Amino acid sequence: MRNTVIGTYIQDDWRVRRNLTLNLGLRYELVTPLHEVTKPLVNMDFVGGQPVVYIAGQSGYSDGIQDIDKNNLAPRVGFAYSPWNQRFAVRGGFGIFYGQGDMNTWCNQVHNVPVVFPETQQSDNFTPAITQIGFNPAVLGKTVTSFTGMDPHGKSAYTEQYSLTVEYQVTKSDLIQVGYSGSMSRKLQRAHLLNNALPGPGALGPRRPFHTATFAPGTQLDSNFIIFPIQSTTFPISAINILENDANASYNSGWILYKRQFSHGISVLSNYTYSKLLTDAPAFRSPANESELPQDNNNLNADWGLGGCHLANRFVLSAQYQIPLSAGSEWLGSRIPSAIFGDWNIATIFQAQSGFPFTISVFGDTANAGTILNSNPIRANQVPGVPVYLPSNQVSGDHWFNTAAFTTPAAFAFGNVGRNTVIGPGLNTLDLALIREFHIWESHALQFRAEFFNSLNHTNYGTPNRYVNTPQFGTVTEAATPARQIQFALRYKF
Repeated sequence: MRNTVIGTYIQDDWRVRRNLTLNLGLRYELVTPLHEVTKPLVNMDFVGGQPVVYIAGQSGYSDGIQDIDKNNLAPRVGFAYSPWNQRFAVRGGFGIFYGQGDMNTWCNQVHNVPVVFPETQQSDNFTPAITQIGFNPAVLGKTVTSFTGMDPHGKSAYTEQYSLTVEYQVTKSDLIQVGYSGSMSRKLQRAHLLNNALPGPGALGPRRPFHTATFAPGTQLDSNFIIFPIQSTTFPISAINILENDANASYNSGWILYKRQFSHGISVLSNYTYSKLLTDAPAFRSPANESELPQDNNNLNADWGLGGCHLANRFVLSAQYQIPLSAGSEWLGSRIPSAIFGDWNIATIFQAQSGFPFTISVFGDTANAGTILNSNPIRANQVPGVPVYLPSNQVSGDHWFNTAAFTTPAAFAFGNVGRNTVIGPGLNTLDLALIREFHIWESHALQFRAEFFNSLNHTNYGTPNRYVNTPQFGTVTEAATPARQIQFALRYKF
């Protein structure tokens, strides 16, 4: 795989007044799509409403599958203002930032016909049993295959970021900061299964919108890579998964920060953040307890909801305390105790946060709409009037939320639960470290560390099982963090 990335920018820091500085910039980026130097990349376009398969660099298409986006201008504006004195400052900024996308998705385009035949036979409680064991030899024009593609005219994803902070230096050592940070991301990549059927009984194939796909006119099939027989350049098609650049995300957060630089043996950094993340773009390959596919490909707006990485509340405190007893001082008339107990540092990190959201789903394609194997995007139904969350004294790993609030939808139907509407268990953990340095000579020292991770041995639940039609529904089967861990370290510094 090869591509070219070019970036150029102009930037100026302008001190308008003694207490006002502007940061101005403009960046331009040009990123060419990846192209393969040895194997053909294959993609799909829709011409006249019909699926047309093309090989990169042929039939008038780009050799990198997608068109080059030449409009990636990224302005940046920032300011710092001290209206009264140097102890009080207001800072803000705005910028547009472009992403190069998940380049690994280009690798999928080698795994399509005519080089690879993605043929799937599956059987479960909701799909009729396989009647034939094994696979027949693949033949282009005869074998039914699935297809994974990318929007050939997709534009670069970008994020508009903006922030505003107010800082006050209370003392020489103490700083308080209150801030807001937000972003709006556009043209994000998301999967769209364009050949799924509507929910209903019966075999999937006849109910799919498209039964065949055709190679673009003038396509040259390289015999060095095509090892399968060719019966026709029009072939039967099953699932079509197109990664489109048309999703959005919104993030807003407010925070308050207190910082104490090392003074009188104490340093502190603490931060509380309240935030909300909304998106209709589940990430490729499902990294956050949710399906990477929409439930209803004819209603993508229904996928707007909390992002899988949403954290409403998060607090972090890190502190360090130097015991005010040095090896050279006297304690109770003796230097020996201070030599043993002096020069120790105690460091701690405490974290507390609310839980991640997840979607109550159904295991299997109960709607019989043709979803991709193992994706499980079908959602449950919510029972009206039944509370989702239990009283705190009933919450446990065996029954974390009220499972009676959800049911499996009827066969051949989608569920009505929204995306990521249930919040999982929160987390809190305290890590401690005890540190001492023994100075040997000049710049040589021996440092001893005793570290206690999850020192209180607090159990943090993982995400509960979200599949309503499984025996494990609502139970927690793993911890989000390990149990207490203690380690000792000795380091020689020179």
